[in-house]
Amino acid sequence: MSRPQAIVFIDTVLALMLTRRAAYATDQGYLTYLIAPPFPEAQLEALRRFETDNREGRSIYTKIYHPENFDLQSLGDLLAEIEQEADLKGLIVGNGPFSKDGLIGAHVATLAEQRGLPSQNADALYRSNNKYLMRDALRATGMNTIDFGLAVDAESARAHAERIGYPLLMKPINGVASHLILKCNDERELLENFQLAMEKMPSSSFQDFYSGAHSYPNRAGELLHFDPMRSLLIEQYIPGREVSVEVLITEDRYIPLLIHDKIDLIEESRCVYENMAIVPPVRFSEEERRALEACAAQAAQAVGLKNSIAHIELRYGENGLGPQVIEINPRMGGGFISESLKQMVGIDYNQTYVELMTGTYQAKETYEVLQDHHGMFLLFAPHAGLLQAIEGIDELKELPGIIHVMQPVPPGTQIQGDDEEVMLLVVWMKCDSADHLIDTYNKAQEIVQFKIDRTENSDHTLAQN
Repeated sequence: MSRPQAIVFIDTVLALMLTRRAAYATDQGYLTYLIAPPFPEAQLEALRRFETDNREGRSIYTKIYHPENFDLQSLGDLLAEIEQEADLKGLIVGNGPFSKDGLIGAHVATLAEQRGLPSQNADALYRSNNKYLMRDALRATGMNTIDFGLAVDAESARAHAERIGYPLLMKPINGVASHLILKCNDERELLENFQLAMEKMPSSSFQDFYSGAHSYPNRAGELLHFDPMRSLLIEQYIPGREVSVEVLITEDRYIPLLIHDKIDLIEESRCVYENMAIVPPVRFSEEERRALEACAAQAAQAVGLKNSIAHIELRYGENGLGPQVIEINPRMGGGFISESLKQMVGIDYNQTYVELMTGTYQAKETYEVLQDHHGMFLLFAPHAGLLQAIEGIDELKELPGIIHVMQPVPPGTQIQGDDEEVMLLVVWMKCDSADHLIDTYNKAQEIVQFKIDRTENSDHTLAQN
C-alpha cells in the first residue's frame, strides 16, 4: 500500500499568509502540516473564517505544530516525526526571516536539500536576506553595483562614508518594510542617524529579525560576523526612477514577468513610502525596460536563487549609473502583487509556489503580459499608536476602477508607524492611465480617515509588513 504524500509549511512570522498555498496543496491530495508559533487570536479567527467561508468548514492542515524552538535541529526532529506518517514531497516557507534561531528560510532549504527535495538554496537565502552579502555577491560576479560597507560603530561609519561620499543611505542589514532607511547628506547626519538606529532597533517591531546574529563567508571566502542589532549597511545613494521586478525562477531559468513602476515614492527622514505603482510601466523606454529585466534576472542568478518568484527592487540610476539593485527578496512582493501576477500574466502564485517546491511546475517558453494598465496604491499609517478604526472604506470601494481593497491590519493593533511602512489599506484597480491612478489615490486620501491613538500600550500583536 502506498504511503500518503505530504507538504510541510514552516514560518515564524505571519504564517497565516501560507493559508491559500496550503489550501491548494490540500486540494491536490497532499497531507499538509504547519510548523509555526501559535496564532494570535485575530489570525486564528481569520483562519477559521477562511475554512468556513471557502472550504465548508474543512480544515486546511492535517496537523499543526507550535514548537518553542525553530533551529535546524528542532525543525529536523519534527520532520522526522512527520516522516513516520507520510513521504515528504515539499517544504514550503513563507517569509522565513532571521530570528534568534537563525535564518528560518535557510533552515528549511537545508532540510529540503538533505532530502533531495526542491529548495530555494540555503546559500542564496543568506545572500538575499543579508543586504551586505547581497551586494558582495553582486560585486563578486561583476555586476554594476554601487559602493557599500558595514558600519559597526561611529568610526567605521565615518570611514566608509569618506570613501563612498555623500549623499548615502544607512539601513539595517536584514530590515524590511523600509524600516530605518536613513539618508545622510553630511557627517553630522551620518553620526546622528547611526545613533538613532542603535537606539531604535532593540525596541522595534522587527527586534526578532535583528536578534539573528550570524557568521557567513563573503564570496572571497572570508568568514564575517554580523550582528544586525549593532550594525548598519552603508551604501551610495541612487537617484533615479524606482521599480520592482517579479522574476520567476525555476531550477535553471530566470524569467522576468512584470515591472511595477513606482510612480509615487516619498523619501522621509527615516522611511521610504511607496505610495503607488502601475503596470505595465509608464516612465521607461523599451530599451530601459529590457535593461531592468536583465539586471533583475542577473541579480537573482548572482545570489543563486532558485524555485521562487522573487521580488527585486531596482532604480534606474541617473548620471550614467543605469539599472541598480536595491534589494532582492526571495519571495513575492506584498500588497496586491499576487493579484497583479494573476491578472497581468495569468500566474496563480499559490499554485505556482506549491508546484515549484514539489518539482511539478512546467515553465512556459514565454509569458505574455496584458497591456491594459492596472495599478495599486497604499495608504500608510501617518504615525505610531493604537489603530482604533478606519473610516471611509465603503465609499472608497465605489470609486471608478476599484477592484479590491485590502485591510492588512485589524483595529486594536499597536502599530509602529514612525519609522517603518505600515500598510493600513492596499487598493488594486483598473486604470486608464497614470493620471487616473494618481487622481484616485488623491480622492482616497480625502475619503479615508485613520483613527490612531498614540498610546504606547496594547495587548495585541505588533503589525509587521
